[in-house]
Amino acid sequence: MTILYFIVALGLLIFVHELGHFIFAKRAGIYVEAFSLGFGPRLFGVRWGETDYRVSLLPLGGYVKMRGEEAGDESASDPRSFAAKSVWARAKVIIFGPLMNLFLCLALMPIVFMIGRSEPVFLKEAPVVAGVRAESPAAIAGIMPGDKILSLDGDEVSTWEQVINRILLGPGSTIRVELERGGKRIEKDVKVGELPEIKGGYVGVEPMLFVGNEAVIDGVKPNGPADAAGLKAGDEVLSYGGQKVSDWIDLSIQVDKGGGKGTAIVVKRQGEGVELNVTPEYSEDHGRWLIGITKDRRSGVPMTVVRYGFVDSIVMGTKENIKLAGLTFEVLKRLVTLELSYKVLGGPIIIAKVSAAAAASGLSDFLYFLAFLSLQLAILNFLPIPVLDGGHLVFLAIEAVRRKPVSVRVRGIADQVGFVMLISLMVLVTFNDIENVWGIKSLIKKLF
Repeated sequence: MTILYFIVALGLLIFVHELGHFIFAKRAGIYVEAFSLGFGPRLFGVRWGETDYRVSLLPLGGYVKMRGEEAGDESASDPRSFAAKSVWARAKVIIFGPLMNLFLCLALMPIVFMIGRSEPVFLKEAPVVAGVRAESPAAIAGIMPGDKILSLDGDEVSTWEQVINRILLGPGSTIRVELERGGKRIEKDVKVGELPEIKGGYVGVEPMLFVGNEAVIDGVKPNGPADAAGLKAGDEVLSYGGQKVSDWIDLSIQVDKGGGKGTAIVVKRQGEGVELNVTPEYSEDHGRWLIGITKDRRSGVPMTVVRYGFVDSIVMGTKENIKLAGLTFEVLKRLVTLELSYKVLGGPIIIAKVSAAAAASGLSDFLYFLAFLSLQLAILNFLPIPVLDGGHLVFLAIEAVRRKPVSVRVRGIADQVGFVMLISLMVLVTFNDIENVWGIKSLIKKLF
């Protein structure tokens, strides 16, 4: 079923993208030779009019083949060729591929909110502090259990969702927090810290630090230190290095502090205590010591399904798309500045795995995942990289300024460089997928 969900998800996104190119090519009077889902050899299809509608062997993309599109194509002089059309006509053909993906995510996300999304109950609750993590930014600032958060930097907040969204995106910043304590209003300046376990900023009062934060292992990385030590999904960690473990974040902190030496770890497995020895590995990507275990952050957290009306769904869907776009640009910026490694990226294997998990969670989660992927596809295709739509738009912009096309030789070299870049990235993220899902060594053993 994983493969089926992968084909449905990727197939829909590719079809919508190529449909945008196709429609505007036809509107411009361009001769379209083929509309293909997939690359490589033709598997099957049908010829309708002048176009061959086909499904090809490799399901990792698609294309619309237009007459005179390739650099140096001898048919470029044909009045119905792509090259014979105006710069603006060609630009519209290129732009509407990624724009169709943008339209798709704008259409899908409101449907998600109408169907209803499962989310933690505490998100809609008033931001009353239930606990303060020791030595956290909130503890240092003097925030106490029972305090009610009224505003952040002068902006009023009424739910934990508002508080958490502001904190998650502000690691390193200082927030002026207005509190209500014993009927009085007080203000505290809190410097937002960064906690890898929640992948963003934190201050130490967030409910997810106290709800569903049990030190129970939900996943073990293949061939990682925990796997080698014999740890298993479902194990509850009781102590590490002789020190009692209170929760998941406490475990993470103890592992990092312990460094790379072999350490005793005691877990509760099927009601019995089991002592093992694990040797952490240093992760350059995370900048800390890890043992290769993961936790489902929703495990043990009370959840509720929240639905919205038609108008509110459009508003919520638009806000969600804007938030996801902002996060995407932030990740791209950090990748370019080498603050993040390519290992944070997911390739086809991860997409297949996540699409299956989303489908298993329900229609709403699957549509959310489709909308998210469609938004990523739109943004990435607009990047000014040769071979991508953004790269073609750069050539057209240069042509509009110079009033003559970029030379065939320059375009050919740029396309080859862009192709090598994309293939290299695809290979890297695929190997990263294999390592994360099965482990390279495990896969080699399975194959040979």
